[in-house]
Amino acid sequence: MSHWIVDLLLNPDAFFRERAGQEAGLKFPLLFVLLAGLAAAPGAYTMVGIMGPLLPPEAQSFLWIGGVIAALFSLIGTIFIFILFVIVFHLLSAVLRGVGDIKKSFEAVGYGFLPMVLGYVLSSVAILYYAPSIVLPQVDPTTPAGAEAFGQAIASSPMTMMSAILGILFILWSANIWIFGMRHARSLTLRNAAITVGVPVGIYIIIQIWSLGVL
Repeated sequence: MSHWIVDLLLNPDAFFRERAGQEAGLKFPLLFVLLAGLAAAPGAYTMVGIMGPLLPPEAQSFLWIGGVIAALFSLIGTIFIFILFVIVFHLLSAVLRGVGDIKKSFEAVGYGFLPMVLGYVLSSVAILYYAPSIVLPQVDPTTPAGAEAFGQAIASSPMTMMSAILGILFILWSANIWIFGMRHARSLTLRNAAITVGVPVGIYIIIQIWSLGVL
């Protein structure tokens, strides 16, 4: 018998089928969401630190405060994305004649955050590794031209590209879990579960790619 985490990651259909008739439990799903947010925090903190050389000397001593705020927003943002995905998946599945308690939707989506824990850990490691090698333009970031040049330097850096690629790969893994989670949570066909998850996740990925300036 395999461990339930292995089943969740590699055989989500069997994992959620076994839990379909059980009461929804949110302990582990919420833990995975929290861990994902915490895993993303170091990367957010480091990104703020990159701006240090461009700030006046008197402002650099407060840079750590900005890093802490960014890390907190990273955690809050992860929780917001979790709730947003639950609402969107639940409403879209209702359009596709899905039935079931929304608590089961929270459970299914929360379990799907487990791959994102690993993804955010790797992304934060990539940011920590590549951040010292970024060559920032010698511009005034408070001017429109300077802000644009600064933003382009960050967006085109290997750090940002690596972080974005990891984010897309691991959310696709999460989407695979969500499809089977929503299928059993809302009594959907596999086709309708794929539409329920695939459309919002596809839009999310397009937005992520667009933010890099690729599209």
